[in-house]
Amino acid sequence: MVCKLKYLNEKTAGAYGMRTYGIADVGNACLRTMAKLDCSANNIANVSTPGFKVEFLNYLMRDSGRSSNDKAPSYDELLTRDYSSGALQRTDNPLEVALLGEGFFIIQTAKGVAYTRRGDFTLNMKRELVTKSGDPVLGKTGTIVLNGEDVRIDESGNVHIGENQVGQLKIVSFKNPEVLTSSGEGIFRDEGKGIFQENFTPKVVYGSLELSNVSAIKEMIQMIDLQRTFETYQKLIHSIDEQDKLSAGRIGKVG
Repeated sequence: MVCKLKYLNEKTAGAYGMRTYGIADVGNACLRTMAKLDCSANNIANVSTPGFKVEFLNYLMRDSGRSSNDKAPSYDELLTRDYSSGALQRTDNPLEVALLGEGFFIIQTAKGVAYTRRGDFTLNMKRELVTKSGDPVLGKTGTIVLNGEDVRIDESGNVHIGENQVGQLKIVSFKNPEVLTSSGEGIFRDEGKGIFQENFTPKVVYGSLELSNVSAIKEMIQMIDLQRTFETYQKLIHSIDEQDKLSAGRIGKVG
């Protein structure tokens, strides 16, 4: 037994109109909705993560020129990220900095060089400037060691102890940040496709943090909408199953 169903929340389905669906097709739509729910849940979980960038998950229908009588179309997953700046929060912590506008701090992780907007730095036992996870923050000449108390970082990323400059934060910007992949906790990696901006001049805000650009209200509304869509799919699966049982019970009966 199959059921006539319009696409739910599939924006690209207008050209296909009404088509015939079975339980497997609706089940796949459930899986796509669950993946979107997971994406929104991850955004909400990182609403307090400094420098986190909100992510959006969508599915694009593959246009293969099939008619509406053919099997249901397949979809390509598309994950996009909004790199717009979050609000700045003043902390007055001399080791915490934010970037105004474009740019990424460069850090050295166990898996190689990575990029982040998260500027809640601290010191390790060697008095190296590191992230909260212990990854060294890179300067123009390598790691930055702070053997002193009067630390100051100016708007160009120059690191001072008292009147002496002891390093400069290595900050870059990408022409195509969409190619970066997320490693979680506001950390991004370049798989070799990123193109650096030439002659980029960063602007660093000392004693402040850039907050996440996630809108908790928008994400909650999105989650409610997706949950209702998922429940609709569940009801539809139950309806199709009931029709299957009813049809099977009528097979062989004399009219």
